[in-house]
Amino acid sequence: MMECWVRLGDGQEWKLPTAVGWTFRYGTDTPCDSFSLRCLWDKGQEKLLSGACRFFAEWDGERVFTGVVDEFAVVCGGDGLRLELEGRGMAALLLDNEAMPAEYQRCTRADLIANHVAPYGVEALGGGGLSPVSGFTVGSGESEWSVVRRFARYYGGVTPRFDRQGRLVLDPYGDRLAAQIGGKDRITGWEYREDRHGVLSRVAVRRRTTWGTQWVSDPAFLAQGGCARRVITVPNTTGTTAMRYTADYQLRAARRERVRLRLTVAGGFLAWPGELVDVELEGFGANGRYRAAQVEVNCGADGLSTTLALGEPDAMI
Repeated sequence: MMECWVRLGDGQEWKLPTAVGWTFRYGTDTPCDSFSLRCLWDKGQEKLLSGACRFFAEWDGERVFTGVVDEFAVVCGGDGLRLELEGRGMAALLLDNEAMPAEYQRCTRADLIANHVAPYGVEALGGGGLSPVSGFTVGSGESEWSVVRRFARYYGGVTPRFDRQGRLVLDPYGDRLAAQIGGKDRITGWEYREDRHGVLSRVAVRRRTTWGTQWVSDPAFLAQGGCARRVITVPNTTGTTAMRYTADYQLRAARRERVRLRLTVAGGFLAWPGELVDVELEGFGANGRYRAAQVEVNCGADGLSTTLALGEPDAMI
């Protein structure tokens, strides 16, 4: 059973009436998670949610969404009076706020949280493995989310994301196997797609004015005839390890959407972004292990279903 409630600007919490339909979208990057909800409603309460700023949802007692209310409408039509509510995940608070330009001699995880996360009431988890970044610069017009994402992903190799309790997570994804989808499941639609455009076969990282170049290649893509090279120039002070990491980052980021298997399966909340999913469908030529990149859960006239967008397990999601 789905239960939802909102928090008003004055701190009060109000449980929403019975939900008759919903869509929850979860991902691993921009755009952030989002939701839309339809509830039964009573006439005369049209302004009740004017101060609603936070949204919470639980499915069978488990939290499945924490986010920001963007819009609500009370609609009267052929199917009666209903409330329609829409919003985004807690990443919206960092996306909507512009960062103050800054130049850090040495930016640590503590600096990042104190200056770019905590001021918006966002709790952060993990990140103990993120190393300090020397010469870290925050540009004019950059969002707080861009600052966090660049620090964690580019310099630390960690994809920042929000959990279902609305907390910022700065640890790497684990390898939890969330679901095994096969003959027992009711598949209502699927699509398998591969996109070679933008995938890199080789990356060279060179120092700006001195000799020294690091090459990193993708052997699998080269064996498939891939031919797309990038040359990246870095400051002279960049170490050899950092140069190789920069090249490896570019390769993995370019492969992010090389493979996409999209499955729509009856049932709700079958997996979360970042989790592993085994696919074993009869007569299907691309069975194997994938990692969930996006998840969408729908409840409507056709019942409850989950759509999984799956990618390669080792690609940067």
